[in-house]
Amino acid sequence: MARNVATLLLASCCFLAALFLTARAQETGQDVLDLVRKKYASVNDAEIHFTEKVRFSLSTAEATSTGTLQIKKPKKYRLEMGDQTVVTDGTTVWSYSKPLNQVLVDAYKEDERSLTPDRLLLGTSGGYVPVIVGTDHLGKTETEVLKLTPKDEQSMVSSIRLWVDQHDWTVHQVEVIDVNGKQTTYTVQQLKLNPGLADSRFAFQAPEGAEVVDLRK
Repeated sequence: MARNVATLLLASCCFLAALFLTARAQETGQDVLDLVRKKYASVNDAEIHFTEKVRFSLSTAEATSTGTLQIKKPKKYRLEMGDQTVVTDGTTVWSYSKPLNQVLVDAYKEDERSLTPDRLLLGTSGGYVPVIVGTDHLGKTETEVLKLTPKDEQSMVSSIRLWVDQHDWTVHQVEVIDVNGKQTTYTVQQLKLNPGLADSRFAFQAPEGAEVVDLRK
């Protein structure tokens, strides 16, 4: 009797596993991307600590740096990488170079084709055809790997790959290859969703003595 019960439980587990694998096999790249976008829809603001690795097609050299990206809907973000800071409140964009001690000020321009920080690291890029190309482990995180191919033949991007957490549908890594073969990989080190960022984080005051160049004039 006990053996029969154990056999039945094993058969049931195998059956459920088969159903799960079949469902995953039928899952498309668009399905996964839709889940990422649904996750992003529930996020009002986010803070992302990441590393950037750049590899050029004609060289074996690599450049690695770290950065912090803060985002707040609808169109605010603050990107800090090394000696560079870019801030927008959705109306104005400030780009500060510490080595030059210079601030460039410009009007924020909406462009659906541009790869803004939130579209890259939160996986909301539009205008691409998504295909699942496999699975991968990033540390202890199991991910689906999506390849996004641009619909626009004039795009400066050749392809984008997203590593998407299979459990919470957040993006943990992004790889961008441009038409010249340059490969840029962003890896998320820490992700905070809805931390309650103040609006003041998305306004920029030029440091004392900095040159301010207003490109809006």
